[in-house]
Amino acid sequence: MAYLRVVPGMRWGEVAGLRVGRVDLENGRITIAEQITSGHRGVSVVGPPWSHAGRRTLAMPSPLTDLLTEHLTRVTDPQAFVFPAPDGGHLVYSNWRQRIWLPACRQIGLPKRGFHDLRRAKATGLVVEGVDIRTAQERLGHSDPRLTLAV
Repeated sequence: MAYLRVVPGMRWGEVAGLRVGRVDLENGRITIAEQITSGHRGVSVVGPPWSHAGRRTLAMPSPLTDLLTEHLTRVTDPQAFVFPAPDGGHLVYSNWRQRIWLPACRQIGLPKRGFHDLRRAKATGLVVEGVDIRTAQERLGHSDPRLTLAV
């Protein structure tokens, strides 16, 4: 999950809502068509991205494609989540954060890091690489370039 967050810069909800059928391993592409969001009374739901800009196709470098190929070797259902909850449904952020993310951060000596820090790192990396603001905006799925600049 962390690789999808930092390499193509996907949002947590996009990573958690990614279905196997949206990953094109042959061509190294991921299509963002749905995400996990907080619905009525904080209950997480699967739904479309909030804006048209959030619907996008992202290229994956071959090392990321290789990781996903290995991860998905036994998954045949295109509707299955790439990163399912133990019951096979979608992940819930608060559960995932407490059970997976925070222990992993402590284990590597980064106890105060949030998962969103990886997306900020991607945005910063795009700027450092000299990527123009419009391209960065599209890759990050922002509908307004001011949001990209604020990140």
